[in-house]
Amino acid sequence: MDALIASAGPMRPPKRKRPTHGSKAQSAHKTVNRGPDKEAVDPSTASILATTRTPSSFHARNLASGKGAEPLRPDASISRIADKKLRAKVARQDVATKRAKAERADVNEWLNAPVSGGQGGIEVDEEAEERTWRVGQDEIVQAVGVSSARKRFDLKLENMGPYKVDYTRNGRYLAIASAKGHVATFDWQAGRLLSETQLREAVRDVKFLQNESFFAVAQKKYVYIYDGNGVELHKLKQHIDPTHMEYLPYHYLLSTVGHAGHLKYHDVSTGQMVTQLATRLGSPSAMAQNPHSAIIHLGHANGTMTLWSPNMTTPHVKLLAHRGPLAGIAIDPSADSAGRYCATAGLDGTVKIWDGRMWGKEVRSWTVRNNPATLAYSGRGILAVGGRTGVTTYRDPHKNVDKPAPNVYLTLPTPGLSVHHAQFCPFDDVLAVGHGRGVSSLLVPGSGEANFDSNEADVFESHTRRREREVRSVLDKIPSSLITLETDFLGHIAPAKGGETHDEREARSFRQLSRLERLKVTGKAEDADEADAQGLSGSEEEEGPQKAERTKKKMRGKGKAMKRFLSKKKKNVVDPTLIAVREKVEAQQRAEEKERRIARGEIVKETGALARFG
Repeated sequence: MDALIASAGPMRPPKRKRPTHGSKAQSAHKTVNRGPDKEAVDPSTASILATTRTPSSFHARNLASGKGAEPLRPDASISRIADKKLRAKVARQDVATKRAKAERADVNEWLNAPVSGGQGGIEVDEEAEERTWRVGQDEIVQAVGVSSARKRFDLKLENMGPYKVDYTRNGRYLAIASAKGHVATFDWQAGRLLSETQLREAVRDVKFLQNESFFAVAQKKYVYIYDGNGVELHKLKQHIDPTHMEYLPYHYLLSTVGHAGHLKYHDVSTGQMVTQLATRLGSPSAMAQNPHSAIIHLGHANGTMTLWSPNMTTPHVKLLAHRGPLAGIAIDPSADSAGRYCATAGLDGTVKIWDGRMWGKEVRSWTVRNNPATLAYSGRGILAVGGRTGVTTYRDPHKNVDKPAPNVYLTLPTPGLSVHHAQFCPFDDVLAVGHGRGVSSLLVPGSGEANFDSNEADVFESHTRRREREVRSVLDKIPSSLITLETDFLGHIAPAKGGETHDEREARSFRQLSRLERLKVTGKAEDADEADAQGLSGSEEEEGPQKAERTKKKMRGKGKAMKRFLSKKKKNVVDPTLIAVREKVEAQQRAEEKERRIARGEIVKETGALARFG
């Protein structure tokens, strides 16, 4: 053993180990004395260590936006706030607002990113002279996913007549009605039938009300309301011989028009008729509503289009749109349009686009070959024109007005069938077409609005959520008196008007003044209350030839206002007011008679202390 130690050489001092953060050997930190009763605390152990770093995934340069923005800091002006707590609170709110704006910008950047084929549209190779209108439904079904391909279907219903279709506001449920009385509602996405009935009479239109639980049917003689199971609930006898219907969801108003040409508004929440307006233009041929202003558009057989609201007996706008009868009207509901653009189609074979800010001249007009019979706008502003040979769709028809006609987006042929009615499904790329042999569901990529507001119309609505939304919608119901053509008019303060100057007031004639003003001018304002007590109205004191012609002339003293008032009050009941008025009149007459006798010298006026009792 000694030999081994000797061969190893002299011993070296041991190396000092590096102190760890939790070891007691680290005594470089100063402790804080907290008093004799409390233990001293090392501040380094109660704080975040200097070596701690934020994970790199949390850095702004590694977020999905990829912008690499610097950390958000509050505005410099906040530092001038003297109060420390208030300054910190305002700084946090400012940083939170800036962060929300940045996140919103990132969301809009990814969801609304423009592509070559538009927002969810069809992409083609233009250099190879490919056109979107050459793409058929079979090719679209093969290119899209399995869930989207199932939305393309045909309901073959032979010998039932042309069909009309209508979707709920969330696009989940579909209602169909044929001209021969077949009515059905179903969940078209799940393929589940809700109700089906055969009315055995002519049906002209069908509309869902606030949800799929109620729908209205315009039958041969009246309008009927059914529940979700197809059971008849109400018969609206005021709506006689209806042809078209529209439902205003924010006002709970069912609007109908019939062969007599009377536009009627019915409040379905209270069951009362709001108003009835006579168009005086005969039976209308088309009807549509502006979803942004709730204005009803009617098309008539003489080629005119009129705009109506329940607050006016005359139309807001009366426009000669076509030289022949109108076949269809549609209003663009997209966010870019905000209800400004309106499309009309006439039996003369022309389609016109109108701007609601300038009704004098159409924005664009072109001729179609398929004899248009119906129009429909999608949530993205795609216009569908249905006619004898099928449906033709146009993207942004109000743009590039220098060209004679807009570019055709898709053509959906229906060989041997004439399209009777068409409507786009909300929040989906589907177009429902009603024709003589049933209903067809066609795929139109890029037509649906992908961003929906769940507070307005929830695509994935549950039973509990639907019940809550119904209660809220009834509480938030907008009165029909607020329907106006100019949506920006409500909520604005009226411009201030200066008061009338003294010269302008003096320039007015005596007859134009009010009764109180006339009494003030003549110095009889103090007698106004007494005159009101005696029943003297301002209309009886008016002077002029018009009043002289209306009032029958009588002898002097026979046509006093008080006598006329008392003559009207003659009845076999004791009226305290009438007795008090008569006593007051008799006291006045005695006082006047006493004054006359004193003036003639028949009696001497008392001037002593007892004069007040005379």
